[in-house]
Amino acid sequence: MAGLSAVGIDLGTTYSSVAVVNDSGQPEIIPNAESERLTPSAVLFEEDMIVVGQIAKDAMVTDPDRVVMFVKRQMGNNSWYFPYDLERHGPADISAMILTKMKRDAEQYLDRLLPYAVITVPAYFDDERRRATISAGEIAGFKVLGLLNEPTAAAIAFGVDRTKKPETILVYDLGGGTFDVTIMKVDGDDISIVATDGDHQIGGKDFDDAIIKYAVEHFKNEHDFDPTTDPYVAGELRSAAENAKRQLSKRRRTMMMLRAEGKSTRIEIDQDTFTKLIMPKLNTTMTLVRSVLRDADLQPDQLDRVLLIGGSTRVLAVQAVLADYFGFDPDNSVNPDEAVALGAALMAAKKMAELAPEEVVEPIAQKVGGLQITDVTSHSLGIEAFIPNTQQRINSILIPRNSPIPTEVSKEFTTTETAQTAIKVIIYQGEFQDPKLCNPIGEFLLGGLPADRPPGRKVRVTVACTVDGVVKVSALDIETGRETTTEVSYRNQQTPEKVSAKERWLRKKKVL
Repeated sequence: MAGLSAVGIDLGTTYSSVAVVNDSGQPEIIPNAESERLTPSAVLFEEDMIVVGQIAKDAMVTDPDRVVMFVKRQMGNNSWYFPYDLERHGPADISAMILTKMKRDAEQYLDRLLPYAVITVPAYFDDERRRATISAGEIAGFKVLGLLNEPTAAAIAFGVDRTKKPETILVYDLGGGTFDVTIMKVDGDDISIVATDGDHQIGGKDFDDAIIKYAVEHFKNEHDFDPTTDPYVAGELRSAAENAKRQLSKRRRTMMMLRAEGKSTRIEIDQDTFTKLIMPKLNTTMTLVRSVLRDADLQPDQLDRVLLIGGSTRVLAVQAVLADYFGFDPDNSVNPDEAVALGAALMAAKKMAELAPEEVVEPIAQKVGGLQITDVTSHSLGIEAFIPNTQQRINSILIPRNSPIPTEVSKEFTTTETAQTAIKVIIYQGEFQDPKLCNPIGEFLLGGLPADRPPGRKVRVTVACTVDGVVKVSALDIETGRETTTEVSYRNQQTPEKVSAKERWLRKKKVL
């Protein structure tokens, strides 16, 4: 294989995978050191090493206090951390450990360095979670060429070799911990996102949780105590629940045995029971499906295809609910576990062809040269403003949700106080006018303004959203021409200095 040094990575809640485009222009999954195509997104902290993958996942049963799973659900949460080696490790740090194993395994398999990567994220990730993902990639030693929304990546893998007529596709992306629904128009290499919605707290883990709750209730009814107060029993039960979910994707019924303190309960779960247990979550996904159809101004019968992505779409009830709503069977022709990484690899190859065309062989250049992606914002973007002649704060939306990106919008505001020498700009993501209902993603100060001027002076604020969905903001005082030069202070606090320090720390650790 030639020297293409960029990979695509699906950094998942429960499983992750990495792919590269080979010399023939075909994307392929790179197996890990254990020869598996998927790596469990689990981290086990030993005294002298960090273990990532199946061994870590298995250790949840025997050493639950030393294992971290489902960390993707914590991305952007600055208050969450795991203590290890006298340091606090946040979600980006834990994710970087997963990425480090994938990077090292891929480099060993391909026998070359892989400094560049495109990493996928849920389409509904906000700016803070996206920045945390970039930080994770940088801590792992990657130069992150860009972020790619998971449904878009899947559409690339699905559509890049197809020469059929243009299609309007709804991508139903239900993974281990997050859910996205995206409507896009696919015409060969041209992919245009129309609308997107989602929930980063719905996924296969919630199906497991529903089975766990059902099993615990049966045990409590029989033995009058909660078996999951023992963390080892809880770890065993989670593994058994995940296995039961997989069984019910192929069989009408399955059995579980729950044991604790010398007591045991035999639990039977059939398809109907399982469907009833998970229906509240499925109903939430369908509410989001209807919402994105409204945003796209489409009726269900105007779609050409419903494409299933994410391992949790193997659940039969998911497919049945979609078939009932749309009147036709959803398309599961792509591997739901691998499509996202394969699409990311194609995007990584495209970015490398633009960055260093001399490193890209002709079949790859031909494969990705015509690839065109138009994405949209997943959340509205605005800044804090005041209703004139009042002190009532509002979120003044500058870029509405589902606006094509990249985009940049400017709006003029006026100062409200006499002798105002500085202006604090607060940036929000969210759909509401009330700032308290939105997510404050950052703030900065435009200072050095004249001290003797009256209120009512104009300030132009510019909000931009990059192709990665990352937000950039600037402010210009029109009278003085003074413009912000300071960086926005984001709440995840992943400064370049902290990223570099974490990278140096992780580089010294033994990661398996």
